[in-house]
Amino acid sequence: MNKDEEKDALWDLLGQVREPTVSPYFARNVLRTMRQDQAARKWSWPSLLRWVLPASGVAAVLIGWTALQWRQDQQEQKEFAATFDAAAELSSLVVVGTMAPWMDVN
Repeated sequence: MNKDEEKDALWDLLGQVREPTVSPYFARNVLRTMRQDQAARKWSWPSLLRWVLPASGVAAVLIGWTALQWRQDQQEQKEFAATFDAAAELSSLVVVGTMAPWMDVN
């Protein structure tokens, strides 16, 4: 068999096929279908997973960070109050010690 004969038969067969015709509104119809699909899928599970879960993760991190900062602030306030109380007691001892010569302790 000759290769040229095979190609000729193939081209003859392809020449008999009708050419496809495209509607002049093809692009408009495709875009309309895409918009309808997007509107129908607006609140589906994948969209929730895409937007709600990361947003809730960020919110959880912010709440945790705020709670940690509040706890650290409470601890610092307790330490300051303890230091202030200790300083107040020391100053009262200093006052008593400096007034001892004027007081009659007998």
